[in-house]
Amino acid sequence: MPNTIYLLIFGMSLLLFYWFFLKPKKAKEVHYLIHKDKHQVLDISNAYDLYEDPKTILVAHFSDTHFRSGHAPKKLNPLIRSTMARKPDIIVFTGDLLANYEHWPHQLTPTLVDKLKHLKAPFGKFAVLGNQDYAGAGQYFVQEVLKEADFTPLVNESLFTNKEDTSIHIVGMDDTILGNPMFDFEKKIANWHLLLVHEADPVEKVKSLLDFDLVLTGHPFKKRRSKKSKAT
Repeated sequence: MPNTIYLLIFGMSLLLFYWFFLKPKKAKEVHYLIHKDKHQVLDISNAYDLYEDPKTILVAHFSDTHFRSGHAPKKLNPLIRSTMARKPDIIVFTGDLLANYEHWPHQLTPTLVDKLKHLKAPFGKFAVLGNQDYAGAGQYFVQEVLKEADFTPLVNESLFTNKEDTSIHIVGMDDTILGNPMFDFEKKIANWHLLLVHEADPVEKVKSLLDFDLVLTGHPFKKRRSKKSKAT
């Protein structure tokens, strides 16, 4: 399985839950805690369960699945089991669902939709496109697959979701390599501001970058986390 990262975020502090898939049957799990009012990231891998709280918001993040012939949607099974066991409130996907639409075996499409539907979150599932999703003009197909699986594709769009008294403003950028991304977004009032984009490096061009508490990306693994967390 190609390198993939999965992320969970908890409440007014952020608990980051990463799965680094280095080999099909070998994974490394890492947890980080980010306080909204403090500029620090804590590695709590050995005690992450102590930070779970039913009042917090749990966000699951995965990316770069690169499905293709020989790398079928059943590879999602470990992700589905581990994610649903934690009962996330929100699920986000940051691009490269397929390796190349031009070579996609369409007989696998119903299975792919079914697997993605097994990921459930009461406050929504959101996604952005990656450069591989555009390969072979596949961006329209990928968006339809995501919609059928109850994901909301965000292409230079934003929306709000909330849990009790906590609101989240989610912005999704179009792919910065093959898409037509926007880099200027209007500031909204919310407790948390999340930016979703496939490539990490162009994030520095976002004019309102400092308005976001967390940036979630796919593609190369460097700069995977936001460079800061600030209070509102």
